[in-house]
Amino acid sequence: MPDHPENEPRDPRDQPIHGQVRYSQVSARVPDEVGDGCFSNGVMVLTGPFEVVLDFVNRLSESPRVVSRVILPRQVCGQFIQALSQNIRNFENRFGPLPRPPQPIVSPQPDDVPREMPVEETRHEEPLPPELKSPFQGIAGEGFESGTPTSQAQPESVASRSGPPIDQIYDDLRLPDEMLSGHYANAVLIRHSPTDFCLDFITNIYPRSAVSSRVYMAAANVHALLSSLQQSLDQRRPPGEG
Repeated sequence: MPDHPENEPRDPRDQPIHGQVRYSQVSARVPDEVGDGCFSNGVMVLTGPFEVVLDFVNRLSESPRVVSRVILPRQVCGQFIQALSQNIRNFENRFGPLPRPPQPIVSPQPDDVPREMPVEETRHEEPLPPELKSPFQGIAGEGFESGTPTSQAQPESVASRSGPPIDQIYDDLRLPDEMLSGHYANAVLIRHSPTDFCLDFITNIYPRSAVSSRVYMAAANVHALLSSLQQSLDQRRPPGEG
């Protein structure tokens, strides 16, 4: 009587191969085009049901522009908030309170002193909304709904609680075509000096972790970044979620 097929020995080569992959954020590769990083003094936070988009903005030039767009899963964004909060505490334990942006000094003038009229440059430009005039203010608002395929991505009409609609804000921002898709990251490595913070957004994907975007921010701007992230996630937090 022939043996039952289940009792016959099997070729080991037919067996599935199981393995465990471990990633090390410390040894993440830094591509040459990412190593120099970019400087930002503001951030736009766009939230969807599954991802959070961080548009880091440089407002020092004549035309404010997005210097880096980073896409994080919502869970990773929550971990980013915790890590940033811990780094701020470490900074304050070592260097003292986190600096805040300085405010312009306005000197009072007596009524009998003639006042000089400021000389204005002649420019044919549309005025920027208040959010883009302030170089130290982070902006949080609901943006593109991710995970739902549509013919064309459209931002929601709801923006920050105070200010113009988000589509109006982006009309005044320069967003290069090569940045529209952004850089995906599922981990963040944060370092700081007495004056600056460095944010390394990392893609942990086999076979090698790599830094997808590196952003530098002055220490005085980090508190606004943290506030914008917290406000943005609170706006989209499902009911009953702590």
